[in-house]
Amino acid sequence: MPCRFASHARRLSALLAIALVGAAGGASIATAEAPEYGTCVKAEKVGKEYKGKFKNSGCTEGVTESERAKKGKYEWYPGAPEGVMTTKGGHGLLETVGHLTVGCASETSVGEFSGTKEVKNVVVTFEGCEAGGVECNTFGSAAGELVTKKLEGIIGWESKAAKKVAFDLYPKGKTGLFIEFSCSGLTFAVQGSVLVPLSPVDKMLKSMTLKYKSKKGVQQVTHFEGGPTDILETSHRGLPYEQSGQTITTVLTNPENKALELNAVI
Repeated sequence: MPCRFASHARRLSALLAIALVGAAGGASIATAEAPEYGTCVKAEKVGKEYKGKFKNSGCTEGVTESERAKKGKYEWYPGAPEGVMTTKGGHGLLETVGHLTVGCASETSVGEFSGTKEVKNVVVTFEGCEAGGVECNTFGSAAGELVTKKLEGIIGWESKAAKKVAFDLYPKGKTGLFIEFSCSGLTFAVQGSVLVPLSPVDKMLKSMTLKYKSKKGVQQVTHFEGGPTDILETSHRGLPYEQSGQTITTVLTNPENKALELNAVI
């Protein structure tokens, strides 16, 4: 979430990438509301009668009270386990609509799930970052290293009818900057938020690949369904902020490598 800029485009590293997928645990079954993350497990069985509310292993097909004893083989537990989730990605690019770019060779991050829809304490680190052939870094970091501010995020509908879920990542409290850094003394500031589609849904997974995509500084997803525009903006040398897009592919791994689900039906 810079150097001698000639008239040609400069390389900028996609700031951040984190996202979500379900999470396990919880002692009791809470009231569910899609989309949310959690875990679908085999239900309790007393004698020959099942006690679950779902018939399938994705907890997307409910059963009636009369069907439960024979078909209620699974139960849904919403919420997230304690522990650190991580991401690991390759080359990233952050580009403004004015064609200002900075690139990084790799990305890693750490963070935590919070409740059934959110993440917190997310910090993203980029390595091998440069603009126009000049290394960039955040204050106090090594050459070529960019470290974001502390971030948080939430999942929501990109399209409810199509069961498309997206994740929105932004600075803690939705205030302040994503990141501030310099390249050979030339300063950059990035603010706002960035969204990424989450797929697949309704499946228990240990990890999920997140694909942030943008074209000419415009992000693939710019808002939740019915919500306001939610985008990144970049300023350099104190000039006005301009719309920016992030392109990077990163793999999110759940805490303790547990199988979790992003449920778009419950």
